Amino acid sequence: MNLRKANPDVQPMKSSWVKAHSPFAPAALFVYLLITLWIAFFAWSAVMRHAMFRSSALDLGYMAQAAWNTLHGRVMEFSTYQNAQVDLPLDRFSRTDSLLGYHVELLLIPLALLLLIRSDPTSLLIFQAAAVGLGALPAFWLARRKTGSDFAGVAFACAYLLAPALNGAVLSDFHPVALTASLLLFAFYFLEVGKRSAFLVAIVLALAAKEEIAALVFMLGLYIFFWRRERRLGAVTAALGLAWFIVATRLIMPHFSGLSRSPFIERMAVFGPGLRGTLAAALAQPSLVTRWLWQPEIRTYLGGLLATGGFLSLFSPLVLLLSAPVLALNVFSQWPWTYSEGAHYSASLIPFIIVSAIYGAAFLAGRAERWGLLQRRTAVFLFSGAMLAVSLVHHWQLGMTPLGRNFHWPQLTAHQRLAADFIAMIPPDAALSAQANLYPHVALRRKAYLFPAVNDAEYIFLDVTSSTYPIDVQGLRNEVHGLLDLGGFGVLRAQDGYLLLRRGLPPGWEYLESDAFLSFARSPVPSAARPVSFRFGDALELVGYDFDVHNVVTAGQPPATVITYWRPLQKLRDGYEFAFYFTRDDGAVVGQYSGPVAVTAWYPSWAWRPDETLRVETPVLEVGRGRGVLVAAVMPWGDPGSPAGRVGPISGQVVKPMAILQDETLLKLFAFP
Repeated sequence: MNLRKANPDVQPMKSSWVKAHSPFAPAALFVYLLITLWIAFFAWSAVMRHAMFRSSALDLGYMAQAAWNTLHGRVMEFSTYQNAQVDLPLDRFSRTDSLLGYHVELLLIPLALLLLIRSDPTSLLIFQAAAVGLGALPAFWLARRKTGSDFAGVAFACAYLLAPALNGAVLSDFHPVALTASLLLFAFYFLEVGKRSAFLVAIVLALAAKEEIAALVFMLGLYIFFWRRERRLGAVTAALGLAWFIVATRLIMPHFSGLSRSPFIERMAVFGPGLRGTLAAALAQPSLVTRWLWQPEIRTYLGGLLATGGFLSLFSPLVLLLSAPVLALNVFSQWPWTYSEGAHYSASLIPFIIVSAIYGAAFLAGRAERWGLLQRRTAVFLFSGAMLAVSLVHHWQLGMTPLGRNFHWPQLTAHQRLAADFIAMIPPDAALSAQANLYPHVALRRKAYLFPAVNDAEYIFLDVTSSTYPIDVQGLRNEVHGLLDLGGFGVLRAQDGYLLLRRGLPPGWEYLESDAFLSFARSPVPSAARPVSFRFGDALELVGYDFDVHNVVTAGQPPATVITYWRPLQKLRDGYEFAFYFTRDDGAVVGQYSGPVAVTAWYPSWAWRPDETLRVETPVLEVGRGRGVLVAAVMPWGDPGSPAGRVGPISGQVVKPMAILQDETLLKLFAFP
């Protein structure tokens, strides 16, 4: 029996009311406009994110460097991990300088040609946005073909573009695997219209994006072979997936890393030591699996993916099941990012969500007509409209456009613009070490290291005001002092928190105490900040505050920083610190930061003058949605968790939601929206 013919509810529409679909029909032109706007917006957003130093060595930095090296004859080589402090067993690698030892992302090789157009990592970011955005075309074509409705085609194209997982993919550095969102959708469409050669081209390109895509291609091959009964094409597709998985994971990666298997697979060790221990524990106690899947974070992730297609995917479970290998990698992981809808981890799942939702809509419309409930045309309109409404709500929850509740228009600061002057001072062929967020801006060279790894670097480029990953604020200061004291480096330039060190120069300790360098710490309350006036005993006055929530797709707490402005009421004799507490709606404290901040690390409070205002900014913390913010000034050697260790009493005009708490030593300042 032909199984395809046994399912008329998901066959292409051929009813008389379906018009010939011209590529210049109004619905098609509207989709082209949406795609153009989407690409323009997310290309701009990705470039702005990079310009604001929110891209990172992991992963835009090393991707850009590997692409640049490939153009210069050193295929897939990079130096980011040489003696780097990252959570990988680098000491077990036979070599750490080949990207092929970590992932098999051969698609990066031809994409390196983009750097010939513009030798800058933003070339990769812009291309990524364009390539992902074009995936709305096959979504439109396939939905229109399966339902016979232009409205349905537009609705599913919109659902694809609204998907938070894709917003997250294009706003999380550059990853070839993000391109599979469109490549696999094109593959499904070409499969549907019988263009086998085009289908195989799309599949081969998807395989080249990352080794894990081979498992999805294998599943797709089984689907074609058994369900569609296209034996030859199914066998070829499954064989391609299986063969490439073996070649990539058993030959290429071990050859370049010296490891028997990928170190990333150990993230799946959620029930026991190692992957084998996890599998053994899961088989012995299946309840471990059900308890894991019932966690709120996992249920939210799975619900979010289904909401992308308005939950219509549940009515085409076979196509949805094809995504199981990558879905399992994401869900059974020790790293919450993989099941947050953020970053690039879910990009390859979206084609299966969209296609199964399209098939689900066609199935339900066919059943509604067969049972005499609705005309098919009406049913398609209702189901597609409901799907789009659900997709819009989910986008409002997590999406990163002005339609999303968490979106903030990015703005460049004078401090961020200043970095270009420092970068211009570094010779393009010089070996250097840089902080993670500065690294992508200087990565297009043969030798670039992730600070605090220095190796044979001639220059070191740092920003003490920004993320200090992989060390903390105090650790950064200690590393710099060690390099100036005994490391053979001296300060070439210091301004507004930026430091450019060069090997062989005199230390230049005076630069670290200069007004030019410490200008990041001294700042009047800007007009955009919220002015307040609260005295903390006779030591300090809080005169303003602000916050900055990053545009990051996550079902958890988005990253944010809290900025406060302080004025000494007298010459302070000791080094005060600050503590920040974060609360739920019910007032329960769910987070705290009382570690060092850039100001107190580089300009201790005993050096502050009563006539200046100090800008105190926390490191990036995952607290940016719905959390109340409490602040305290902590006395030298005081315990921030105890009122006895905090400066008080606090006095000032309290306006809701502000409140003075705990023996007048803790100030509830504001709540994130």
